[in-house]
Amino acid sequence: MNDRTTTVVQVGAHGYGRVHLDQQVELADEGVLRVVGVADPRPPDAELIARLGGPETADSLEPLLRRHSPDIVVIATPIHTHVPLAVTAMRAGAHVLVEKPPTATLAEFEKLLAVATETGRGCQIGFQSLGSTALDRARELIADGVLGELRGVGGAGTWIRDAAYYARSPWAGRMTLDGVAVTDGALTNPFAHAVASALRVVGAEERGSLRSIEVERFRARPIETDDTACVRVVTSTGVPVTVAVTLSAATTRDPVLILHGTRGTVRLWYTRDELRLEIDGVEQESARWPRVGLLRNLAEHIADPAVELLSPAARSHSFMSVLEAIRLDGPAEELAAEHYRLIGEGPALRPVVDGVDDAVFAAAERLALFSELDLAWA
Repeated sequence: MNDRTTTVVQVGAHGYGRVHLDQQVELADEGVLRVVGVADPRPPDAELIARLGGPETADSLEPLLRRHSPDIVVIATPIHTHVPLAVTAMRAGAHVLVEKPPTATLAEFEKLLAVATETGRGCQIGFQSLGSTALDRARELIADGVLGELRGVGGAGTWIRDAAYYARSPWAGRMTLDGVAVTDGALTNPFAHAVASALRVVGAEERGSLRSIEVERFRARPIETDDTACVRVVTSTGVPVTVAVTLSAATTRDPVLILHGTRGTVRLWYTRDELRLEIDGVEQESARWPRVGLLRNLAEHIADPAVELLSPAARSHSFMSVLEAIRLDGPAEELAAEHYRLIGEGPALRPVVDGVDDAVFAAAERLALFSELDLAWA
């Protein structure tokens, strides 16, 4: 590799940070970038460091910034640490890729935007699904009138998370930690892509593009935040978007967006980049679409600013408005024990909320909140 290769430092080597590092191995092998540093109090194993090309490791970001002046800093750390790290990196001259959710409050997000503008650095938010061309295809079908008039977009996701998931870190399942906002939750973190992708499809991502936000949030375990939640926003053009999710499901199913038109329907499974189009109940199209990685896209943007960022911070404003509504809603409503059953024990212990799997998909089909369905617990 030559000196013109884009250089990268990553902060946070574990959890989803490990996924980022594995992707960097592939990009380094292609010559897209060179990893020069990894910051984490627990450095990656020697085998991964070797695969990355032998980058320097450090406990914190600052020494790596001083010694390497990287082009990009990837931030894959707990939610409440994103802003100070991103601000430090951008003011040191680096572009940043910040894992989702970008911040724990809307005020922190405004600071992130301000510093990106002040420094002129690119700030890409890690909504990986926004690199999927399946979303572009969905927008094209809407714009071309193939679906008729768009009546709304529903989103649904049912995943299973056990006690070990919430024990993995001190901030998991918390609204605050030591007085600092964290705003973890089903819609703000594991299913954040569902919200962001739905907002991308309807073109309602930037400041001022939402007319209203309603949230309903529940928990069936001893956490502060929700494990079962739904949100309904209405865009400035009057299109309703409802996303309903749970981490207390009976069965794991891939999350899906449902585009409801007066003539046709699109189902889009964003985790697998698959889109299916039906017109008048007859399948017309079914395919998997390619995806562009956000780090690759950021490197291409640095090399040629005419290449637009796929997930720029400014286009996360509506997502952050949803997150802020959830933060202001406070701790989630605790479900009575009669509304869920417990399965497993120890780290594998998990609740299953009565009828939640069907409720989540009914909400997406009807564009309804849980309280508008026939649910005893809502």
